[in-house]
Amino acid sequence: MLDLIVGKVGPVFLTILCGFLLTHIKIIKREGIPFLAKLAMNAFIPAMLFQTLSQSDISAHFDLRLWGSYYSGVLLNFVLVFIIAKLWLSAKTDEAAVTAMGGVFSNIVLLGIPLVQAVYGEEGLVPLLIVLSIHPVTLMGMTILIVEGSRGGDGHWLSNVFRSIVRVARNPIIAAIVLGVLASLFEIRMPEMVDGTLERFRTAGPTIALLLVGAGLYGQSVRGNLSASLLCTTAKMFVQPLLVFSVGHFIFDLPPLWLMIVTLVAALPSGANVAIVAGSYNVCIDRSSTTILLTTIISMLTLPLLILYAGLL
Repeated sequence: MLDLIVGKVGPVFLTILCGFLLTHIKIIKREGIPFLAKLAMNAFIPAMLFQTLSQSDISAHFDLRLWGSYYSGVLLNFVLVFIIAKLWLSAKTDEAAVTAMGGVFSNIVLLGIPLVQAVYGEEGLVPLLIVLSIHPVTLMGMTILIVEGSRGGDGHWLSNVFRSIVRVARNPIIAAIVLGVLASLFEIRMPEMVDGTLERFRTAGPTIALLLVGAGLYGQSVRGNLSASLLCTTAKMFVQPLLVFSVGHFIFDLPPLWLMIVTLVAALPSGANVAIVAGSYNVCIDRSSTTILLTTIISMLTLPLLILYAGLL
């Protein structure tokens, strides 16, 4: 089983380290990170997702138990963090919502996809992408709804929420998933030249994503409300995987691979969308950045251990 960690998981985190070091020696410049992120999120990763889904038998893999297992645990975790933030940290409603988002929103695109692909291959990617298909719309939409609702004094908060959700739904990654599912269901195959081009994008996507994770860590520091960040970190890295595993195993009786995938996704560090929402509403910006930093660092230990434990079962 150690071969699994060294041979498959090790290169994933070594690539993250390379991103950090390349930024340190200024081969990747801080001002260039947004460009790389835009390239990855709008081209390489959508191409990879589309090709993976379009070439898979989605009708044979789609199962509502995946959504039920993952989102039941995640929503329960969101409520727990929200309530604790309100009662223990005396947070305002919008602060509690963004804090709760930091405790539940997983970095599926930049870290989850490359990690699952490396360890479980295409078989593991399909259930992961089924979970991802409603991930930003559901969790970002819920957070935005609460934040906008808590500030809605002009009567137009619902339209603001709707526009935010539409903006998320138009994301190239969501579009790639929808188109990939449709192509699979209707058995549409791309011409060989197009398929070959997508394959090149598919190869580059995970590598750039992992380099971006490492580059994003460079220069970050612990700041803001540390108690809130520690609350988010504990909920994200320890409580959420336990909740999702328990729901998936004891209630929905997921097959072993699917159970491992949803648990692994639940155990991923917080994603950048937490900081985006915090920045958009100018609330909990520092604690959101700290949460992303702490959870990403901790995940470099917890994720390999989780995969190793699953391999021993």
